Amino acid sequence: MTPNNDWMVLTTINAPRHIMVTGDDLEAWLRGTAEADTMGLQAFFYECDLGAQLGFLRGRHITVEQALAALDQYVRPGFPKDFRFHIDAWAD
Repeated sequence: MTPNNDWMVLTTINAPRHIMVTGDDLEAWLRGTAEADTMGLQAFFYECDLGAQLGFLRGRHITVEQALAALDQYVRPGFPKDFRFHIDAWAD
């Protein structure tokens, strides 16, 4: 983990929040080891660019497939069926 990977992602996620999210929080949501915060995950997948997302995942040793599973479970159902997130480009 590098602080820069966390900083870029966490400043985006925490911008509208009263209670701050940590990198450990986001990691737990993505791994499924804690109750997911859907709005936090939405900010990660919708507002963070692909480079920041991949940097965070790489820094935390989270596979893209694991992140995509969290996206499919918690975030994608709230968007139009054909909506493409930044991380969807990873498979292209």
